[in-house]
Amino acid sequence: MGLNIREILENVCYPELFLSFLNDKKKIGSKENAILEFYQQFACVEGDPVFSESLSKDLQKKFFQQRCELGGIGRRNMNRRLNLDIPQNNTFLLPRDILAAADRLIRIKFGMGTLDDMNHLQNKRIRSVADLLQEQFGLALVRLENMARGNIYAALKHNWTPTPQNLVNSTPLTDTYKVFFRLHPLSQVLDRTNPLTQIVHGRKLSYLGPGGLTARTATFPIRDIHPSHYGRICPIDTSEGINVGLIGSLAIHAKIGRWGSLESPFYKISERSKGAQMLYLSPGRDEYYMVAAGNSLALNQGIQEEQVVPARYRQEFLTIAWEQVHLRSIFAFQYFSIGASLIPFIEHNDANRALMSSNMQRQAVPLSQSEKCIVGTGLEGQAALDSGALAIAEHEGKIFLYRY
Repeated sequence: MGLNIREILENVCYPELFLSFLNDKKKIGSKENAILEFYQQFACVEGDPVFSESLSKDLQKKFFQQRCELGGIGRRNMNRRLNLDIPQNNTFLLPRDILAAADRLIRIKFGMGTLDDMNHLQNKRIRSVADLLQEQFGLALVRLENMARGNIYAALKHNWTPTPQNLVNSTPLTDTYKVFFRLHPLSQVLDRTNPLTQIVHGRKLSYLGPGGLTARTATFPIRDIHPSHYGRICPIDTSEGINVGLIGSLAIHAKIGRWGSLESPFYKISERSKGAQMLYLSPGRDEYYMVAAGNSLALNQGIQEEQVVPARYRQEFLTIAWEQVHLRSIFAFQYFSIGASLIPFIEHNDANRALMSSNMQRQAVPLSQSEKCIVGTGLEGQAALDSGALAIAEHEGKIFLYRY
């Protein structure tokens, strides 16, 4: 990795294990002997290799060029998981990362750490439409570069003077985006059956598509509900059939954070300040707090010492005293999507029937003359306003004529 013994021992937590491993092997000594030892162990070389500068350059070219780029999100996750302090702008994989990962595996081997939960939302991120378009833009630039190289080569071969119009044009860019919007599996026409369908369709999450899973190979733990989904992904609103659990909906108050993680809002309970402070927490951060459930929102005033409330802590549901609560939910329907939150008395419904109801609402044909529902949850008006299907007047007035 380009480090000497002193630098390696300074960057590992268990130097005695590393030294004991070296003592078990024969003494390598110099840099030249180390390169020869590497080629003897891992390269298919007949006989004993002889050191030369070409061997050293070949080794540097294959293994020590900064090709493995983690990106901003990868560097952030690497620093968080391995307790590193590498600057955020250094997005390449470094020898310190390899040594820290080895230390992490050693601690897990001795029972001093925990394994990552692959289904936890803190180990996942949302690839937004902007990320997909950025990827296509990079592909278009590569095609544009190849086209410019070919035009320059043709100009030199045929001895004609190239112009900017001959070297570069927008064809690779337009063709790439045309193919993306027409043939990409996740590119869909907006469903406008009713106002609910419009707003729900834009808040869908999918495990499918390029770089994701397939409906045939996705296992049950991936489709199942995870405790980190609460307040971020609706546990009810999902597709039916083979895609169940692979296509979900954002919770009603969830949003996508800076690093592509799903964030959920909470009210911070403080004895010093009377006003409620709202926080958006990413997955994993809320596990360090006692979070009161949504049906205990009115317990912050006149609470008795012996009164207890349901709460969540480290992916477990508990019943604790109000004094031990750190955060509380901001809304009783915070855990559901917009479609599920429009089902009256959903807490008394069977989960399968609630799933079918949330999907059947989006199939309803809207009325030519809107009518107020007899039984509702109170969110119907807000869902209609947020859908963008209505014409909203900024000031008060009267409607003299309307057509339907």
